[in-house]
Amino acid sequence: MARLPGRSSGNCAAQVGGLKGKSMSEGNGQNRSLSTQLENRGINPAQWHTLSKSLYPGALPESVLLVIDYCKARGLDPLKKPCHIVPMEVKDAKTGEYQWRDVVLQGIYELRTTAQRTEEYLGHGKPLYGPNLEYKGVTTPEYCEFTVYRWNPKAKMRAEYPVTVYFTEAVGLKKTGAVNARWTKAPRQMLTKCAEAAALREAFPDEIGGEMTAEEMEGHAHVIDVEHSDMTDLNAELGLRTDQPEDSIQADE
Repeated sequence: MARLPGRSSGNCAAQVGGLKGKSMSEGNGQNRSLSTQLENRGINPAQWHTLSKSLYPGALPESVLLVIDYCKARGLDPLKKPCHIVPMEVKDAKTGEYQWRDVVLQGIYELRTTAQRTEEYLGHGKPLYGPNLEYKGVTTPEYCEFTVYRWNPKAKMRAEYPVTVYFTEAVGLKKTGAVNARWTKAPRQMLTKCAEAAALREAFPDEIGGEMTAEEMEGHAHVIDVEHSDMTDLNAELGLRTDQPEDSIQADE
């Protein structure tokens, strides 16, 4: 599948509500079938089957369509899974109640791709780790130092962008305060991905933007400013998910 056309710079988290048996187009007052929406996006049955059954199994069709639109806007190939669908709780500022949404968050692959496209990305140094520590039952390096290199065409030299990310600041937690499953299983890997993402944003701020990756947001609050009137309109138009995964992301004020 060829890369969908679109800009490759700038970024934000996209969001969609679960549509309890309705298509997104019906929610917008347009009577278009899923097949029509796929045809309009240039997605054939084989591509849709791969996206919905293999890359994003169990996701709502509307959420997978959002991935396709996100990738088109970013000039990415959705079949390479550059982003992730993540259930998230969004807090209604007026009622104080949490409601479930699906959001699309970029993955570390998208950051690598965006940096590579600049033709100024010169790779990175070997990750350096601090001494091991015990944190909430997990043995892990205290920190990861990660350096990204970028060519500066005006100065005609290699610029270094080093960052240090500490495990206790990056680790994803459950609502109980315990380390979540992903970080418990692979603490060094997750810490390294978070450090790499931070270094890539440092080196390519205009191309990548400020949105954090799904790996960094694993088990953390993600703040979205939504006015109460907007929330009411979205509730009436879209409906919301009722399932609540244990390690989902929670947004607060």
